[in-house]
Amino acid sequence: MSNGGQGISQGGFLAVLWVLAGLATVLFLGRLLVRSALLNSFHADDLFGALAWFFMIVTIILATVSNPLSYKSSSILVGESPMPPPAELVDITITLRKWNVAGQTLFWTRLYCVKLSFMFLYRMVFGRQRNHRLVWTLVLVYIILTYGICLISVFSQCGDVRHLFQYEECMTPYVASLDSKLVWVDYFFNVTSDLTLVIIPMPIIWRLNMHVNQKLAVTAICSLALITIAFETVRTCKLHTQNFTLTNLYSYLELLVAVLIGMLPSYRFLVSPSDKDREYRRLFWSRITLRGNYSNSSVYSMQNLSRGQANQSNHAGHERTSHP
Repeated sequence: MSNGGQGISQGGFLAVLWVLAGLATVLFLGRLLVRSALLNSFHADDLFGALAWFFMIVTIILATVSNPLSYKSSSILVGESPMPPPAELVDITITLRKWNVAGQTLFWTRLYCVKLSFMFLYRMVFGRQRNHRLVWTLVLVYIILTYGICLISVFSQCGDVRHLFQYEECMTPYVASLDSKLVWVDYFFNVTSDLTLVIIPMPIIWRLNMHVNQKLAVTAICSLALITIAFETVRTCKLHTQNFTLTNLYSYLELLVAVLIGMLPSYRFLVSPSDKDREYRRLFWSRITLRGNYSNSSVYSMQNLSRGQANQSNHAGHERTSHP
């Protein structure tokens, strides 16, 4: 079966997408179960995690519907199928561009929902420390601005937005040159926003009164964004040298992996050796198996852990001030 230059058959492409989407759905439902069992409530990071999952499902549905046309277009580009009449080629190109604009908009929206989920998780960990809150706010503003820039590039790929769905105006040398530049603009702002997600929690983590192994484990969780950076790098290099239609697999893999990564922090307590996380595990399994009665005084919460971590950081800061 022809793969249309995409390196994978139509059936294989959709199988990969739906298997990973199914795994992300299982992790998302598990996240809801964990949060409801341990916190009895949901927070802003859960909201953005849910939005990321929802936009992921919508995107995969769009990919499934547009997949035959995408493979038809790519097979024409690589010469596996004969060139259709001009009118049909124009119709294929414009229809596919409409699908792609919707898909790219969802691509960036879902990716940034994952980033905002991490940001609001960090906000709970930072607590009420003024300096950390200021840094958090500045990073949040930067992430929102980079999202806006990436969206602008989606609607500026043909220069004037009025030409977005006009065949002749989008096939000029100027547009080809513009697109090659926009690819790297998107890469820069996407990667730098990911790097800020990796960097900002590190000072807090390494000032906590925790065993080094625990600090390394939390650092690893906060560094998961490096995986999406690797996918983004591969995708961008492919986009720079190939037509957008030929890089679909890389784009969807980046998004699906990003959503999967966004769900993982909720499961840290299942593998952590700390006393608090052992208590979380005991409480979690007791609640989902409906065993035992718990009063309010016996319930641990992630917010309490965050406050404790913040208090540890503040206490360490007071000690350093008192004992130069």
